[in-house]
Amino acid sequence: MKPSEVRKRILEEHAALRRLLAEVEGLAERYEDGSADLAPMLLERGRTLYESLAAHLDVEDAYLAPALRAAGAEGERRAESLAHEHREQRELLRYLLGRIHELQRPTILIAREVRSFVGYVRVDMEHEEKTILSEAVFRD
Repeated sequence: MKPSEVRKRILEEHAALRRLLAEVEGLAERYEDGSADLAPMLLERGRTLYESLAAHLDVEDAYLAPALRAAGAEGERRAESLAHEHREQRELLRYLLGRIHELQRPTILIAREVRSFVGYVRVDMEHEEKTILSEAVFRD
């Protein structure tokens, strides 16, 4: 896969993730505003979000990291930074998936964790797009 194709694929996945983030965030906000009947849907979509992000990390490891390494010495450093970040993110996702399955926890806490995580993911994707996914890095 050419570098520009890798970049395009990751950006397309980011766009899909942003739609899911907006959906989950909206559910969490409505739940916090008193729509208790949304609890099952919030839990299900939260799980979907966490699982989708884990799958996205796998795609980035499979395509983005090798493309970065092929970009030279600076690319190798970026790939190592990406690998470190992904290890931390996978740890966080395992933790959050475990917490969302804790049936004794009040759903309001899960809603707040989900909203906080949505913000974290948005900031991370924006940073990634401005730095390692720039067109300057991914020239064919």
